[in-house]
Amino acid sequence: MATEEDPNLPGNVSDVSLCAFALTDCVVEIESRSAKYLRAVHRTALELAVPNLFGPHIGGYWLTPTQLEQLRMLPECYPPNESKFVRHAVESYLSAQSAELPCP
Repeated sequence: MATEEDPNLPGNVSDVSLCAFALTDCVVEIESRSAKYLRAVHRTALELAVPNLFGPHIGGYWLTPTQLEQLRMLPECYPPNESKFVRHAVESYLSAQSAELPCP
């Protein structure tokens, strides 16, 4: 909470880092070859996500940076000829999920 005694608050904004974000319904814009992997990406994200990370009063399924790293490893579970499409699906999914997050 900002007070009059805290004149450096705007200077501290750059010190903010992502601790987690909630998975939400979103529209993912993606090309057709990667689209078939979106279901697997979403299911994996839900399996990795922490339910009620900030308590039941906030609810939701939350991804932390650790889970983001794990989700980004999903393409390694596919054959080389499919991994680039899975990688694109993961990045498109995460981009759509984080589209509403404010950028510093």
